[in-house]
Amino acid sequence: MELFRYTRDMYGQETLQGISWDLLPVFTGIAVVIIVAHLAYSMVAGKK
Repeated sequence: MELFRYTRDMYGQETLQGISWDLLPVFTGIAVVIIVAHLAYSMVAGKK
């Protein structure tokens, strides 16, 4: 699995084409876990 996608331009130099979308579900899952954990902590700690 590649994180970055590279191509060769007309001069033969390697250039960055973009970022791979393969890890999007992983980062989305991590973001959801962090948001839910923050919500649970906020509910348990309560406002002072």
